[in-house]
Amino acid sequence: MSKNIIVYITADEKRVLSGDPLTLLVKDAEEQKDLALELSRALKTGTVQLKNGDYILIDEDG
Repeated sequence: MSKNIIVYITADEKRVLSGDPLTLLVKDAEEQKDLALELSRALKTGTVQLKNGDYILIDEDG
């Protein structure tokens, strides 16, 4: 069983990189939280908030 990062949500432009996963730049902390919750429900993924405040949405294969 492997885990894949599906979406990365950050407020820091320096952490926005191209490629996989989809990276979303969202400056407002409350909007980040709401977006992470809505996307995790829609994509049926797990959500983790990192120490730096960013969110990752994780999908499990297997």
